Amino acid sequence: MSSLKVSSLTNSIIIKSLVLLIISMIVIVMIGTYVFTQKQMKTTLKLSYDTNETQLQQLANTANNEMEQFASRLTLLAKTSEIQSMDKFTAAGYLKSFNISSLFISGESISLFDRNYNLICNNSMLGSVKISYPIEFNRISPHRPTISPWYRDSDGTPKRAFGVVVSDRAHGDGRLVSNFSIRRLWKFFTDYKVGQNGILIACNGQGEILYHPDMRTWLDGVHKISELGLGDMNIKQDLNNTVQFLTLEDGKTYLINRTFNPTYDLGLIALQPKSEIDAQVSSVKHVSRIILYSSIIAILLVSLWQILIVCKPLNDLIDHISQITEGNLNIEKFNAKRSQDEIGRLAKVFNQMHEMIKRQIQELNEHRDMLEKEVKERTYELEQANKKLDIISRTDELTQLPNRRDMHRTIEKEVNRANRLNRSFSIIFIDIDHFKNVNDTYGHAAGDAVLKSVAGTIRSLLRKYDVLARYGGEEFLTLLPETELKDAAHVAERFRKQIENQTIFFGGQEIKVTITLGVAQFDSRLGAERCIQLADKALYDGKEQGRNRVIIWNDEMAKQDSEEKNS
Repeated sequence: MSSLKVSSLTNSIIIKSLVLLIISMIVIVMIGTYVFTQKQMKTTLKLSYDTNETQLQQLANTANNEMEQFASRLTLLAKTSEIQSMDKFTAAGYLKSFNISSLFISGESISLFDRNYNLICNNSMLGSVKISYPIEFNRISPHRPTISPWYRDSDGTPKRAFGVVVSDRAHGDGRLVSNFSIRRLWKFFTDYKVGQNGILIACNGQGEILYHPDMRTWLDGVHKISELGLGDMNIKQDLNNTVQFLTLEDGKTYLINRTFNPTYDLGLIALQPKSEIDAQVSSVKHVSRIILYSSIIAILLVSLWQILIVCKPLNDLIDHISQITEGNLNIEKFNAKRSQDEIGRLAKVFNQMHEMIKRQIQELNEHRDMLEKEVKERTYELEQANKKLDIISRTDELTQLPNRRDMHRTIEKEVNRANRLNRSFSIIFIDIDHFKNVNDTYGHAAGDAVLKSVAGTIRSLLRKYDVLARYGGEEFLTLLPETELKDAAHVAERFRKQIENQTIFFGGQEIKVTITLGVAQFDSRLGAERCIQLADKALYDGKEQGRNRVIIWNDEMAKQDSEEKNS
């Protein structure tokens, strides 16, 4: 049906003319819209870039001033008499005083070292605990503060160590060292806005992230800006006012501005979503779309009259024919608005043909349904018969237990499962003692009753996944999955006691029987058939020892059996 519609459209002169007109107008409008929009995009983009650049430089200056003030305060402290005294108690009291401690935030420390770089004191409230600073003491200059690279101590916060010389003519020059925490700058970074939903990132010259709005993710350990999707960006490289977009790992595209201060090894990256810039010219795009849509609507209105007169009725008729071809005979009759023109006469002939085809197909379907019904009935009867035969072939008729063949099939499955999962299972071979005497004394009907009673009793003592089968005559075989030999022996003893203590009533007679049981555990080296033979061997030994007992096939019996075979 779809192929017929495509064929009718491609061969219609009216549609071809309409499509050509629409395409021409759309191309003209789209080109004009594109040129206008691109010009506005460039203007808006440049304005956004310059605005972000100005704000980023102001933030960078604020951060630089903060670190310069920190260095200046440290230099002034080094010149105080309390520090220059190099006295442990005087300097410690001064550093721990409220006026000095208020100059530092949580996580920052200040320590005084002598000329041999031994710790004199620090501002710790728990004594002078030595704090490690990644700074070369012998390279601290007396002219200006020496600054270490960014590092992380035990609390994980990025820091830099500032060191100044403490001049003391009596004791020699010492060193006053403090660490500057990036937390001082976070308040400025947090308040900084890049557009509506932009991102500000701070890093050092090696690209290590020092600040990110998502602190839990990007400040837990050391992370590089390359992990954000910035690739191998060199933060030290000057962009020269080049407008650049980058797509990060979150799949969003951002306008990037960046700046770097080599003195304090601090780079700032401002990322403004491209979608925000696009939204600023959305009004222009909206007007362009209105022009485009209005032009298309005008073209469609002009061409609609021709489509309604000819194209639509013909396509509807083709659609009806296609549905009948695909087997949908229950569609309504095709009705033409004007029955006297060519399309109306064509519709009348088409409806007559439709009724004839529908009638013939209905007769064929009725005959087919009758045949399918007969086939289903025969198939169902055959399936039921096969199920009954399968149950009969696998079940002992007297006890309704699995027979010997079905038991071997079950044991084979259990062997595969045991080998696959490295699990154990055990087998109990059971024989009714003196069963021939029961048949001879009470008759075969009584023997059958004894077999059913013993089978029912043992089956009631099993778990839901244990299997009991009639192995032949008065013999039964029990499969105990995931059961070790000692546990199987306890189960067998429970069988023996239960049978020994029960009385079977038949024809007014009380019949007492006992059973002898042989227990063996599956060994993958011997195989299932050998395991059954060992259980049978243990059963035989039990009968030799007087019946009504449980015999476990163990290693000692295995050695004895091997010696008998060799002799």
